[in-house]
Amino acid sequence: MTASLHPRRRSILAALPALAALAGGAIAQSAAWPGRPVRIIVPFAAGGTVDIVSRLLAERLGASLGQPFIVENKPGAGGNLGTELVVRAPGDGYTLLISGSPSIAVNPHLYKGLAYDPITDLAHVALIATAPNLLVVHPALPVRSVAELVALARAKPDTLSFSSAGNGTSGHLAGELFKRQAQIEVQHAPFKGQADAITGVIRGDVAFAFVTLAGTLQQVQAGRLRAIAISSKTRSALAPEVPTVAQSGFPNFEALAWYSMEAPRTTPPEVVSHLVREVDKAMKEPAMREKLNALGAEPSFLAGPALLDFIRQDSARWGQVIRDANVTTN
Repeated sequence: MTASLHPRRRSILAALPALAALAGGAIAQSAAWPGRPVRIIVPFAAGGTVDIVSRLLAERLGASLGQPFIVENKPGAGGNLGTELVVRAPGDGYTLLISGSPSIAVNPHLYKGLAYDPITDLAHVALIATAPNLLVVHPALPVRSVAELVALARAKPDTLSFSSAGNGTSGHLAGELFKRQAQIEVQHAPFKGQADAITGVIRGDVAFAFVTLAGTLQQVQAGRLRAIAISSKTRSALAPEVPTVAQSGFPNFEALAWYSMEAPRTTPPEVVSHLVREVDKAMKEPAMREKLNALGAEPSFLAGPALLDFIRQDSARWGQVIRDANVTTN
């Protein structure tokens, strides 16, 4: 006579067929992905660089995967509202985020009391592109290199100022990083948007600024601005004649805006892998490179552990700058 099974063991055995069916269903669902339209949340207003990058990639993914990828703009709180929407979304592969350095690497240090951690509470799919800043000065300023700008600032402490598109923006943080590495005393002048920040340099209201390439190169070519360095670690193909800040005496300097795709943390690995392959293919297309270049950006694909390391390093860099400079959104 066989001994009877323990009640708990009987319950587990009875549940196994149902669990197997659920697992099989999840695998089948992942294999069939995408079976309906996918929405891409952009946590910023329409018309900005992140929005344009998202629409370029959405068009490419839709053509490749046979389902519409629909961009939905969900701006607010510096990108936090749209990002949290994706953090809280079901991990079924039908809600994605395209954002970048502000939402992922900067805001956790800039906004106190976030209800989520964008590094650990999202699945980081792929880095899409990076966009360096140009360090520009007014043509009348007697400097033609980073070394000369630093020498002038040291000779006249607290008399030079730099503009940005606002507190906590990439241009502001790049300026604060430069200020600390160069050991100079300069003042920050926040403007309402990059166009005004550039105009401030052109008018001579401020001495210099870190600004994106899009729209700025034309001002440099017209002689209204002088570009003395670029903020990437290596020279940019978009302005190959401009040396980097790192080449100009500050080897640890790097300040990039970047754009990436994320998904809810529980998104099936098979779906994430599928997206990684598709983004990689898209970034290798000459037409995509050309369109990104027009935005002052360059395809810069990363995925997996390399992407996570990149994000963590960037977050640590800006967290330190924000703390040291006491940067706030006010």
